[in-house]
Amino acid sequence: MSNPSQDPTPDSETISLAESSVAHRIMDANLNRALEALRTLEDLMRFRDHPTAQFEFKRLRHQLAMAIQPWNQIALLTSRDADGDVGQHQKTETEMDRASGFVSIAHAAANRLQQSLRCLEEVAKFQYPDSAREMEALRYRSYDIHARAILRLQRDSAFLQNARLYVLVDCQLDRQTFIDRIRSIAEGGVDLIQIRDKRCDALQLIDYTTIAREATSSLPVRIFVNDRADVAVVAKAHGLHVGQTDLTVHQARRFLTNDAWVGLSTHDLDQVEHAIQVDADYVGCGPTFPSVTKTFKEYSGLDFLTRAAPRLNEAKLPAFAIGGIRSDNLALVLQTGIERVAVSHAIWNATSPRDEARRMRDLLG
Repeated sequence: MSNPSQDPTPDSETISLAESSVAHRIMDANLNRALEALRTLEDLMRFRDHPTAQFEFKRLRHQLAMAIQPWNQIALLTSRDADGDVGQHQKTETEMDRASGFVSIAHAAANRLQQSLRCLEEVAKFQYPDSAREMEALRYRSYDIHARAILRLQRDSAFLQNARLYVLVDCQLDRQTFIDRIRSIAEGGVDLIQIRDKRCDALQLIDYTTIAREATSSLPVRIFVNDRADVAVVAKAHGLHVGQTDLTVHQARRFLTNDAWVGLSTHDLDQVEHAIQVDADYVGCGPTFPSVTKTFKEYSGLDFLTRAAPRLNEAKLPAFAIGGIRSDNLALVLQTGIERVAVSHAIWNATSPRDEARRMRDLLG
């Protein structure tokens, strides 16, 4: 038997070649895993109609492809040995569990992506050191995109996409009359109701928001609060609407539950583009016409709606025209390409709120 101390020691070049082969095998496996995860996330966003998130994952996938161009592609391919991979058949009990649907699929894919990018970053420090920082940057970018995508999937975007009629209501009626009127407009086809009354204190707003939610709990209606995140949280509203000088969309989300929506008022094309970039769940576009409820120094008008509609449709961002809209001028709004409206006085203060809601809903289609 030979003495181990007398065995020949592999020279440094042999060690380097062996380690390089293993490094390329690790990198090839993790690169494939990262690209598969990105494609999964991209398609989830694509087919759930979230084009902004879909584009972010697509861009990240292309950035990863660009980052690995300096790598030895032949070495990556020749190191591949899927059949000989000892981890191929090692499965955990939860690996096949995606019971919570798209959210769990997205979580699993995003976790694979981040873990793969970290592994690529570490091995690149040894094999392709100039690429390591690029892997690190991509990994950090993936954290933010992951969070936004999961939150987006947890919100019921289909409801907003199908919504057509939004009514803003005040809290000046007595409680029972308020409840009866809320129910009547909900039965008339209203999809969204916003509690908006600058004259009320927080306790009144919480009370009326709560009874609006309870009064419509058996109907396909969602309740929003204007401006007041605290009221929305305490009253368990379905969402919050903010203006250009209120909380930002990002700040509002920090107060709300993950499934709550945030809408944003817009008055020009720059604000529409900003709403798309900050991932607002819907926008109000206006003011369109002079209004009984609110006065403005100037009006965005029908021209704004016409110019905004193509970009909003491209982004699949639900948009509600607002400001002085009634059943007798609704056709002018629909001609702009905007197919949703938000109204207040025209329905809430109508002789028969239910009938007027039904009339406008029929016109909206």
